[in-house]
Amino acid sequence: MKPQSRSGAQRRLPGMLTTLFAIMLVMWGSPGIAAPTDEDCLMCHQVSSLARDVGRSGSLTVDAAKVKASGHGKLTCVECHVGTTTKHPVTLPAVNCTRCHAGAVDSLSVGAHREAAGKGTSVDASCRTCHGGVHSGGAAKGRALCERCHEKAAKQYATSVHGVARAHGDGDASTCKDCHGHAHGVRRTDDPESMTSASRITETCAKCHADRQLMAKRKITIPEAVQLFRQSSHGRSKKEGAARCNDCHESHDLKRANDPTSSIFKTNIPHTCGRCHRKEAAAYARSIHGQALARGVTATPVCTDCHGEHMIRGPGVVNSPVAAVNVSETCSKCHEATGIRETFGLPGGRLSSYRDSFHGLAARGGSPVVANCASCHGYHDVLPSSDPASLVSPKRLGETCGKCHPGAGTKFKISAVHVTMATESQPVPYWTRIVYLFLIAGTIGFMALHQGLDFVRKIGASFQAHLGKAPSHGHAVTRWFERMTVAERIQHAVLAVSFFTLVYTGFALKFPENILFRWWAQMDGGYSVRAWSHRIAAIAMVAVSLFHVFYLFTPRGRKLVADLFPQPKDALDLIQQMLYLLGLRRQPARFDRFGYIEKAEYWALIWGTVVMTLTGIILWFENESLKSLPKWMIDLSTVVHYYEAWLAFLAIVVWHLYMNIVNPDIYPMNWTWLTGRISDAQMRHEHIIEYERILEAEMKAEDAAGVTEGKPARTEGDAPGVHDSGKKS
Repeated sequence: MKPQSRSGAQRRLPGMLTTLFAIMLVMWGSPGIAAPTDEDCLMCHQVSSLARDVGRSGSLTVDAAKVKASGHGKLTCVECHVGTTTKHPVTLPAVNCTRCHAGAVDSLSVGAHREAAGKGTSVDASCRTCHGGVHSGGAAKGRALCERCHEKAAKQYATSVHGVARAHGDGDASTCKDCHGHAHGVRRTDDPESMTSASRITETCAKCHADRQLMAKRKITIPEAVQLFRQSSHGRSKKEGAARCNDCHESHDLKRANDPTSSIFKTNIPHTCGRCHRKEAAAYARSIHGQALARGVTATPVCTDCHGEHMIRGPGVVNSPVAAVNVSETCSKCHEATGIRETFGLPGGRLSSYRDSFHGLAARGGSPVVANCASCHGYHDVLPSSDPASLVSPKRLGETCGKCHPGAGTKFKISAVHVTMATESQPVPYWTRIVYLFLIAGTIGFMALHQGLDFVRKIGASFQAHLGKAPSHGHAVTRWFERMTVAERIQHAVLAVSFFTLVYTGFALKFPENILFRWWAQMDGGYSVRAWSHRIAAIAMVAVSLFHVFYLFTPRGRKLVADLFPQPKDALDLIQQMLYLLGLRRQPARFDRFGYIEKAEYWALIWGTVVMTLTGIILWFENESLKSLPKWMIDLSTVVHYYEAWLAFLAIVVWHLYMNIVNPDIYPMNWTWLTGRISDAQMRHEHIIEYERILEAEMKAEDAAGVTEGKPARTEGDAPGVHDSGKKS
């Protein structure tokens, strides 16, 4: 039979008797009640079997060595247990930590730790939660102390870039205190005063990541991360919930970008951004880019490839990579990269064809509304044209174009969009371009040869005249002839101003980055000003051309067009003049009122005006054109308008401006376009047949007048004479 077990009170009785005996010895040995020394306290409290009263658990045993090793090791027992005497009750008053740690307690009173300990919990109990019992030597320090309550965060920190660096002896790596502050003052994250609140987390991270010396010392890959973030849409946003550092990089689980488990690892970025941008993330997941990423194609673009990393800006910011004027360049980083195109079989030349199109030229010229890659292909939901849901699929292309060009999707039969004029894939614009290149090369080449020979011949003649070996054309002016009427001069002036305005503003569209034209794009609203300047000049040219048509029905107009009409003699004059310029003929060709030079200019002007007007109307009123014309005609108009402009401009410079400015015979300028007059010397030199015809008519008129008055008729050998006054002699 087993012996009967003893109760708890019976088991504790020997220990209690021992304690009571020790207390009695102390009291009997003291002359009076006094504050005990540490040795006095330890006489009882170093007994290992000392326990609390019945009904209270725990030991009252004190390990003196641990106390001495703790932060309170220099204090005596009664400095904490104030008022304790050698004759004290069983239950002592609670220890008041505020007597020494008033500042810590003040911080703790508003901190998250006091709140976590419970509002009804004493300050002393709150202290022991982290610091442990003083008699046991205190709790662990640093991260080990935080781990007691924040186990998950501590584990994440241990594998983070900061934790790993700290473990390897990097004293600069951040710890709990660096981000959260001292433990006594730690506040909840949703507290605006917290160092980790949304409003202050950037400044907390900036303590290290905006320190240039520290960034250089640690060789941080992106040393300007904080500065860039502050300028970004996220950093400048005042909205509640705007992304901050820890929203993308995580708070405790912060890892390097090359770590597959990192929130900023390339394959994880859509998920990270999708925490806030759910709609965009869902669209991206359905797109060709998102599908490729899901298959493990890491070369596909993710959010940061288009929007940037720290310096994220919205599409409304001019220098943003997703701004309308920059989208094409952003997309081209992949679509024009040789390695990516070859690897994934992407079509080439997309950027060049876009840049050379009206859309691309307008974008380069600063237009804020012109279509870009995203306008047609979409933003996040980009799909290949073979997908029926794609915005650029054959079934939806009309609808897509119709967003900007109403009606284009109904009657407009859309053909290739990315048209490359320099390849035979588009035969109409390609061969038109080839024809124009040959035409420009042949025409301007002949003009340059003709005028070059003329210049050399005239310079040589001038030098011979200077040496006295040849007659000079610089005779004194004795008479002026009317060459252009006021109406003709006005027409010429309006035509000249409108023509050069059209040339300048047109080439400004084609070459927006050139130093002569880039100021348009840099000026606020410059694209619109340039466009309307071009159109107003076009209206002026068309208006003066229509006026000229009506002018041709006047008597002088009819005579003008009759004299400008090509004749067989013009071909003969060209041959004779070329032989003369080449030194194969002694005398130059004899010209009438208009030679082959003026006639070629006039009819080329008529032809060019008609062509430029028709193609210009098609391009100006593109919405109406797209409703009724096939796209190849739009492309053809673009090619013709551009190369016809080059042909006209070069012809004017090489042919017309040479004859009326650079020409040694009339340098520095032929002032006839302003005065309407031409001297008799220039008349004899350039229009000898007309000059002789005028004089012959005057002689006949004089003879007829002389016969009427009874004077003898002029003999055949008599020569007409003129005076400075212009009156006939």
